[in-house]
Amino acid sequence: MKGRPRSFDLDDVLTKAMHVFWRHGYEGASLARLQEATGLTPPSVYNAFGSKEGLYEACLDHYAGGPGARPVSALSGVPRRAGIRAFLVAAAHEFTRPGQPPGCMISTAALALSPDLDPVAGTAAARRAATLGLVADYLARAQAGGALSPDADPTTLARFFGAVIQGMSVQAHDGATVAELTALADVALAAWA
Repeated sequence: MKGRPRSFDLDDVLTKAMHVFWRHGYEGASLARLQEATGLTPPSVYNAFGSKEGLYEACLDHYAGGPGARPVSALSGVPRRAGIRAFLVAAAHEFTRPGQPPGCMISTAALALSPDLDPVAGTAAARRAATLGLVADYLARAQAGGALSPDADPTTLARFFGAVIQGMSVQAHDGATVAELTALADVALAAWA
């Protein structure tokens, strides 16, 4: 038996819910806030996404395919120093983009959660680890191609650039401008051997 078709625009609902999670964090994104932003009643959220956690995971996917995809796309070219700079500068622009919450949703929306929400924290941590993996792979390819010193450790360097990105996210949340974050990115590039 077929269920009723959805009576809402999925992209619109995910964008609005994503902004609630991004702005208030997972725990601060109450069902009341989500309902106010999206117009969905709690039963509609559960029918469409299974749970608040299911909606959050759908919003993480939505973020990863939208604002979160822009910086990562810089890692698709020929591995070189300019690609890491483009990655960091794109993050600076995304973290300060008008019309959306500051910082990175994946870096900040699920950091400090109560222990009963460990699966939610784990989902966000896995996504951060996947991005670190992309950066480490990019750096390893740069090293193999001679653009990065053979003495460099791509995994440690990826962690460093990951820490820079996460720090940029927090600083954007605290009001840092795109120019300030871009300057920080340029300082971080000194780590490229």
